[in-house]
Amino acid sequence: MKKAFLTNLAIVLGLNLTIKPLWIFIIDRNVQNQVGLAEFGTYFSLFNFSYLFYIILDLGLTGFNNRNIAQNSHLLSKHFSRMVMLKLTLAVVYLAVCCAIGFIIKYDARHMKLLMILCFNQFLISFILYLRSNISGMHFFKTDSIISVTDRLIGIAICAPIIWWHFLGGIDIMNYVYAQTVSYLFTAIIAFSIVVNKAGFIKFDWGRTFSIMILKQSFPFAILGALMIFF
Repeated sequence: MKKAFLTNLAIVLGLNLTIKPLWIFIIDRNVQNQVGLAEFGTYFSLFNFSYLFYIILDLGLTGFNNRNIAQNSHLLSKHFSRMVMLKLTLAVVYLAVCCAIGFIIKYDARHMKLLMILCFNQFLISFILYLRSNISGMHFFKTDSIISVTDRLIGIAICAPIIWWHFLGGIDIMNYVYAQTVSYLFTAIIAFSIVVNKAGFIKFDWGRTFSIMILKQSFPFAILGALMIFF
């Protein structure tokens, strides 16, 4: 067990130290240089705004689910469909809150469009993390390690031709954000397929009693997440 843990830790560190610096220094840095500080600053401001309310998307579900599935892996097929429906419900609430506050502080149409795409990206990130909590909870750590960098790999593959060969008219903030959307979406589909394969046949349904029970149990994790965001 100790050997497996150290091996998986080495894989996680190796992948993250290889792929994520490439994204930061090869893609993200070049985007900043090409679109200009003002345009990238607008993107960064809206991104931070969308992240302020990220806790609504999760409410501690990912942390709770990781522990719960690790202790009771047989519950995956029973809980998965209702957890997905709960995540979708929270996503609707999150989007409504972000849009309402965006209107209150009088974002213009372009800013609202960009904000909604960033909110959708935040949902995809949250959903991927939830799916990964199932994968790691079932002790498929190598698979989880690969999924953790899949979005960056896809993002690099999409952005590199746009930056250096000016596909789609060259890089701008909207192309950059759409590239992130595509990379997150494909990663979510891959992770979702893996979890469904392990869970077996699933039927999506909404359980009000189940949702309330899960939210109560995940509340301590939500408090921890909120404190981290405030920090």
